[in-house]
Amino acid sequence: MRLHLDYNIPVKNVLSLVIAIPVFLFFFDSLGYFFQYEIAKKLRVLFDITLEANIPTWYSSFIALLTGFAALLIVEHYYAGGNKFKITSWLLIALFFIYMSIDDTSQFHERVATVWAASANTADKASLSSTLVNSFESYYWQLLFLPLFGSLGLLMLYIIKTEFNNRLARILFIAGLGCFVFAVILDYIDGVDSYYEAIIASTGVKLVFLEHFSRAVEEMTEMIGLGFIFTSMLLHIDSLKN
Repeated sequence: MRLHLDYNIPVKNVLSLVIAIPVFLFFFDSLGYFFQYEIAKKLRVLFDITLEANIPTWYSSFIALLTGFAALLIVEHYYAGGNKFKITSWLLIALFFIYMSIDDTSQFHERVATVWAASANTADKASLSSTLVNSFESYYWQLLFLPLFGSLGLLMLYIIKTEFNNRLARILFIAGLGCFVFAVILDYIDGVDSYYEAIIASTGVKLVFLEHFSRAVEEMTEMIGLGFIFTSMLLHIDSLKN
């Protein structure tokens, strides 16, 4: 079975959508936060970008799945030519974004990391995993998953450098990876109390406000990054057809 896709959608329309939708979701989240007494609680939860099982989560999962399918179309193109390295590389990328789609709705990496950390804390205190868990300040999933995600990110950078002929596609892909890096930095800060304490001491903002909007910006940035990468893949698919 071979995948095939014909489309004629102007890239500026796709790009506008993948930027506008996360910003729109962030706006409605902010509206619900500031006017939470006037808006029904259940309706606010529906647009809370920092929570799961709502509209922002659905969109994030959907755009990640689309990105994975776009990567599979690139796999199909190289499969016809028999290039094993490119097939394997793009298949890994496709699986990663499909995994992201599943993770958005299941919180897979958080749950696995929590179990791993709990296991490490009950194990030999001199073990490597126990030492890492007890010395790490932020969320444990970063210890467990970031080495793998970072390696895949380096593979993506190599691929776009060697394969992407479209300049805009390269810029968008790099911008998308940059959004992920920024989101991870925000997530790391969110897990370290001393950062928030310093900001609160210097600005006087409330902790609940700081936590919410830091997480909201993180989620919006990740959604925009996914949109950038999806758009860049569409451009690359278009260049492969020519």
